[in-house]
Amino acid sequence: MQNFKSKSLLLNYFKPSIYLESYKKINLNSLKNSGIKLILCDMDNTLIGWNQRIPNNEVINFVKNVYYHNMEFVLFSNNIRSRVENFAKKAGIENYFWDCKKPLLGKMKIIKRLFDYKEEEMILIGDQLVTDILVANRSHIKSILISPISRDVKSNKFVHYIEDKLFKKLAQKNILHEGFYDEGDIGGNYEIL
Repeated sequence: MQNFKSKSLLLNYFKPSIYLESYKKINLNSLKNSGIKLILCDMDNTLIGWNQRIPNNEVINFVKNVYYHNMEFVLFSNNIRSRVENFAKKAGIENYFWDCKKPLLGKMKIIKRLFDYKEEEMILIGDQLVTDILVANRSHIKSILISPISRDVKSNKFVHYIEDKLFKKLAQKNILHEGFYDEGDIGGNYEIL
């Protein structure tokens, strides 16, 4: 019985606060009204496809909209410095971190020291349970899981295998069902769990 409970508790580390189809569905008014002041965001397969280099107008407008809502935006990527830095500059993102080694907590601890926000005022947007959602939950901050823009990354077959297994386990426990998103109408309000 104890083993069963601990497995269920472990699965909660992979449970996002909100599950949306795309970053385009994020309601910034709702986040702001929920007390969010800092948005951390993954880059690859969250804002752009893994094989793209530059942000499109939708990404640039999303970042501008975050700033317009008086929230901080931080790019938080496992990718290399040149790729992250180039993307950030073209997207108008002032604060960015590369080689974050998610789900490890090293860079997250740096962010918590640099930005004077409480954990409940921060949220992380990402496309992977095993990196983005896990690091958010380990850091005691909220998270938004979105569907990956592309799943064609040959080098990440192992991660995709783990993600698929996790989604099946989460669905069995009725914690999270792949493709069953939290949003209603675009721009509708949603509760942060």
